[in-house]
Amino acid sequence: MVFVMRKLDRVPQTLGEKLRALRRGQAVSMDMMERSTHIQRRYLEAMEKGRFDKLPAPLYTRNFIRAYARELKADEHYFLELYDEECGRCDLVEPMRMPRQRVGKWRFFVWNRLVKFGIFASLAFLVIGYLGWQIQSIVSPPDVVLFSPLDSSIASDAILRVDGMVDGEATVYVNGEQVVVSNDMTFSTEVDLEKGLNTIVVEAERRYSRRSIEERRVVFDPQGVPKVSLAEE
Repeated sequence: MVFVMRKLDRVPQTLGEKLRALRRGQAVSMDMMERSTHIQRRYLEAMEKGRFDKLPAPLYTRNFIRAYARELKADEHYFLELYDEECGRCDLVEPMRMPRQRVGKWRFFVWNRLVKFGIFASLAFLVIGYLGWQIQSIVSPPDVVLFSPLDSSIASDAILRVDGMVDGEATVYVNGEQVVVSNDMTFSTEVDLEKGLNTIVVEAERRYSRRSIEERRVVFDPQGVPKVSLAEE
């Protein structure tokens, strides 16, 4: 009688063997693991072969093992304990006692960091925009509306009344002299005219703002018709 000896599958003993058996038992290919865990294939193969010298520092390797176990719905703490037993907690690799390979930071860049950066940048943009708007409103000159006199007009009286309104709280000057602004933001004053062409300059400013300037040209002619626009002649 001839006996045929069949080699039985060996029970997985090492961390790598157990990881490989777990993956194969769930019919998950290496390509599928690479896509789902975002771990490079060469690192996955190194873990399954127990080639810890081909893996990065223990901190990163533990994260690899944790992601591997979670993807296959396994107990990550169990596999991490196996890793600690086989490899230890030293950053040096036996037998060469050479430092482990470091992995570039870009390999572990995650989308949530990008999202956080985007939110922070958006908030910073809004704050800067708001501050810019506030500064612009502070330094912007106030608007001034002059009701009288009309520009390019003729006056027969030596005393001319100047009436107007300013936009918001501001200091108003007429020909360099400060005038009183009422609670309704209107102002009124009188200026002396000289014979011939007179230029009435009305200025308004707020604290820290630029100064707005309005000018009116008035001809004082004692023999002329009062307040007739030059443009109508």
